[in-house]
Amino acid sequence: MRALKILALTTDFVMQRLLPFLCSVMLALMVCFIVYTVVVRSVSLPPPFWGDTLTLFANIWMMMLAFALAVRKRSNIAMEAVYAILPSSVSRFLSRLWTALFGAVGLLMLIPGYEVASRILGSYWELGNIPKSYPMMILPVTGFLVLIAAIAALVESARSPRKDQESDNEEDEI
Repeated sequence: MRALKILALTTDFVMQRLLPFLCSVMLALMVCFIVYTVVVRSVSLPPPFWGDTLTLFANIWMMMLAFALAVRKRSNIAMEAVYAILPSSVSRFLSRLWTALFGAVGLLMLIPGYEVASRILGSYWELGNIPKSYPMMILPVTGFLVLIAAIAALVESARSPRKDQESDNEEDEI
């Protein structure tokens, strides 16, 4: 029981503290890369050949990590309008269904994602010949995080079904 509690606390720390920090770092890096590239281009120097590639990777990694964060917080913007017009029991069921489906997507990103990422051949010459499989490892990392986030959200929902409605009401007030 103690091990499960430690695992839950670690999961919440990663999902609610570490992932937002990493997403913020990725956003800051994207801005820095783009600003540097624009400034260098405006001075009529040749732009850095690595700027666009690193910006692309930072964008992809930020979006993937934010996906895991959204699954953990159960913040599916597209469904919120539907939940508002449905009875609360149907809304809770649909919320849990979506979370379970996101968990399945995470499992698909984890196992086949690792196989795909580990088999990619070639390297990025503009980044010091790093293998192309390194940036692609975001697939299994995100798959793992989404799967863990979905499990944590489902366990939390099963323990306190009213928490779904309370968190929705708190978000509406903000």
